[in-house]
Amino acid sequence: MQHPNKKIMRKLIAYGPEKPITAAIVNKKGNIISISHGKIYPPEKCIDPTAHSEVNAIRKACRKIKSWSLKGCWLYSTFEPCPLCSSAAVWAEIEGIVYSNNPKYRGKEDNWSFIKCRDVLKKAEYLHKIKLHENFLIEETKDFFL
Repeated sequence: MQHPNKKIMRKLIAYGPEKPITAAIVNKKGNIISISHGKIYPPEKCIDPTAHSEVNAIRKACRKIKSWSLKGCWLYSTFEPCPLCSSAAVWAEIEGIVYSNNPKYRGKEDNWSFIKCRDVLKKAEYLHKIKLHENFLIEETKDFFL
């Protein structure tokens, strides 16, 4: 299967602004083995600050295949994976990451400091090199988070 794949990303984008950050793990054959949405909002109901969409998708996929390693699998996300999610992909031995993004959203705080996914992956190359496709189908997610 060739990545990035428009059909897979559009399936995630279809959840729309109601679930703006949706992630999936795709196996070697191109089948989606897990889809997940973030569970950290609203913050007052959050009991797990690590329950990001990408981490949830990795957890579900690992349980499904009964392995900690997702070698050969790809992580798709409708938003740029944060440092936590990017690191989880490294530890899970993900082959590649494909994400869309929203250029208007970078957090609500004035001093929002965001470490780019590509920077996390570059630092972790000594462990595992991950292929990266950034801003895929970005025009189709530009109205998320408005």
